[in-house]
Amino acid sequence: MATLESYRNLRNHLILASKIVGVEIWTAPGKIKPASCIVIVQLFFYFGCNTFTVLKYRSDFIYVLKILITLGPAVQLFMKFVVYFWRVVDIKSYGEEIERELLDPYQTGSPEEVVVLTRAGRLLWRIFRLSVIMLGSTGVAFLLYPIFIYMTQGETVPLFLYEVPYYDLNSVKRYFLNLAFQFQLYVLGMFGLLLSDFVFIMYVMYAMARVNICIVHLRELETMLNDPLLLATEMASVRCKWIQCMDDHRITTGLLNKIEELFGVMCFIQVVMGVFTVCDVLLLVALTDWYPVHMFLVAVFFELSALFVVGHFVELKVDELYDVIISTSWYRLPEEHHKEFGFLLFRQQRPLVLTMYGFAPVNFVSYSSVLKKLYQFFVLVMQYVD
Repeated sequence: MATLESYRNLRNHLILASKIVGVEIWTAPGKIKPASCIVIVQLFFYFGCNTFTVLKYRSDFIYVLKILITLGPAVQLFMKFVVYFWRVVDIKSYGEEIERELLDPYQTGSPEEVVVLTRAGRLLWRIFRLSVIMLGSTGVAFLLYPIFIYMTQGETVPLFLYEVPYYDLNSVKRYFLNLAFQFQLYVLGMFGLLLSDFVFIMYVMYAMARVNICIVHLRELETMLNDPLLLATEMASVRCKWIQCMDDHRITTGLLNKIEELFGVMCFIQVVMGVFTVCDVLLLVALTDWYPVHMFLVAVFFELSALFVVGHFVELKVDELYDVIISTSWYRLPEEHHKEFGFLLFRQQRPLVLTMYGFAPVNFVSYSSVLKKLYQFFVLVMQYVD
């Protein structure tokens, strides 16, 4: 029961985050709760204030860049909020399919199967704890920025640079009210980021665990096919193992395809807004000595890179599955199964990778292309500055 228990305990933490941000995937899918309305109102309030501030300081290019530094993550979170509401029933049913097709059947299976599930669960818990620590530390760092400016320069600055129309920050009470509002908006954003990104990582990890179990069964089949005595006396067992491998491959490809269907839009949004934010930050790095921008660059670049790393590992795992399939001694199977193997091989040749909504695969090739364009942009900016 350890692996299913681990999954459900992890899901309980995500249920808490979903209640805070108003997207209750597991408890009230598709229903608009008071928290949902609060989040939507605050997001539109942020976009309105951001637009007002940009128009107010449109003659100061550097200050406009500083204002827009939070626009990319805000748009990204808003679009993820919309997509989660749009596909919330499918996202919940995908989790139920993981329990039904992966955790329930194999948590008491063979030692190799249990090891696969245990390793996936342990790694997910480590990623979850690391994510919480990183998000918490960035929150503390952002909160320390106004304190540092006040201690070193004697100035009071807001947490974020957008201004509320007709709201004067000169009084202490109003300043702290504005600071409290901005900080709770940041906390909501961090919970939303934790929910959206970790659900994606969790589902991808369990889909890869299903691939690993398929690989385990294919290798067991290969061992049976290479044993002449077993082929002569236990052909029924070989047939059963082949049928199990066929069923494994059907379930595995279905899980991988659903990952692409559910999260392709979010991958596209994350890459586009991440590139926009990195370009904004690179301009500020080249044109100013504003030190918070360096920390922001690290955070945004890490999030962008993590997405491509996940896509790369999915691609490696699919390639490993393909290698195991083509190395199988299929000619030793009974003749009536040869055509089935051909269908399996044909299906494996179709793409099973994460994409940015079909525009480009999420792998290191695309990542290298993005880095190349960002480097060219930075060099162009530096030439202009020099």
